[in-house]
Amino acid sequence: MGKFNSDVQGALQRILKEKQPELLWIANCKDFSILEIETIHELRDILADELIEKGFDEQDNINDLGRDLEKLIDVFGDLLP
Repeated sequence: MGKFNSDVQGALQRILKEKQPELLWIANCKDFSILEIETIHELRDILADELIEKGFDEQDNINDLGRDLEKLIDVFGDLLP
């Protein structure tokens, strides 16, 4: 998965392991273009939920995890037609 640094990849692995273990293989996928549209939507929903839950501090400022989640949401969103 060359598109992300190890922190972003680690965040994706942790989230998928916790929320949707059957999609964990995607964290190590080399070519996201093989993903089905439904899977991309599912991934983006999972990441968006995580962003809402953990991506902001007490003052509603985006934190480091939130920035990583936004990167992931954008990358998967760019795959949609």
